[in-house]
Amino acid sequence: MVEAHGAMSRRLSLLVKTHAFGDALLATPAAACLAAGGDEWWALAGFSSREVWERMPGIGRVLTAPFPPRRTPAGWASLLVWSLGAMRTLRGVELTVVFHRSPGVRRWVRALTGAPSRSGGASALGLWEHCEPFPDDGYVGCLYAAVAGVRPDDYRPLFAVRPAEAAWASGELHGGGWVAVAPGGASNPRDEVPAKRWPVERFGELCSAILASGRRVVLLGDAGDARHASGLVSSLGGVSERLRDFMGRLDWGRTAAALSRCDAFVGIDSGPAHLASACRVPAVVLFGPTRPGSLYFDGEVVAVQSDAPCAPCFANSVFTGCHSGRPGCMDRIPADVVWRSLERLIE
Repeated sequence: MVEAHGAMSRRLSLLVKTHAFGDALLATPAAACLAAGGDEWWALAGFSSREVWERMPGIGRVLTAPFPPRRTPAGWASLLVWSLGAMRTLRGVELTVVFHRSPGVRRWVRALTGAPSRSGGASALGLWEHCEPFPDDGYVGCLYAAVAGVRPDDYRPLFAVRPAEAAWASGELHGGGWVAVAPGGASNPRDEVPAKRWPVERFGELCSAILASGRRVVLLGDAGDARHASGLVSSLGGVSERLRDFMGRLDWGRTAAALSRCDAFVGIDSGPAHLASACRVPAVVLFGPTRPGSLYFDGEVVAVQSDAPCAPCFANSVFTGCHSGRPGCMDRIPADVVWRSLERLIE
């Protein structure tokens, strides 16, 4: 199944990926290799990544930290209290695999466990750490595998739909011809990147084209996406047997189940796009600031890229803001270009 390199024969080991949901999905192929190696593995998650690790076969326990903390005194106090309590549990860990390059995160994990670590980053923080380079321009799934010391056979992310979720989706989205559209995105516990969003009116044009082709549309996203795309459903004639609106109504499990009923997915570079890949749903993904090759392996999705001369301007690091002074690279992607890409994909 996999080839592992490096001695990792530990009684109890801890993998760490606290945020965000899509980033955690990208770490699942490496995590699956670790979990298949025979050791006992736990996971340290944050609220946004917990759902990923709770569904990962071979992970015996998931500890959920209030991380990343709210950047307020109360948020930091909450993390401190949690950390002091977690130390009693985590002091039995003999190895940590930290899918982060932040020195702060790596030092925090060391303080929690006292264990040696495999981590990402420019250089080791001490003799206790083996550090793998973590450049911005490499495919992050390969970088996570290097941190873990494994070589997965398949770099597609993993996310298991539970039987009850599949049954729910079968009842809600009966028949075929469904296309999942996620008109929001660009927000996670680490940062918010509104420059990644495609204009809502363009999504409206796209959905109209999908419906006119005889196919059906299901809208996906969280409560923030529902607010961002308010008015989209009414502009398309309202909810019907051919248009379902699940924005702000589903958890990640039911979102995955709904995706699994669809012939294709369309959205920006976001958690739902990575989840579509995990569900093996063909996807058209729109890119402006982000670089496709850093976040999706070659051929994983159909990438529609902005033709802005400054795009892409960042990869898998924290977005530092638009350098042009006038964010708008996503505005340069026409709806008809996206529709033609989708049409070719589903035909």
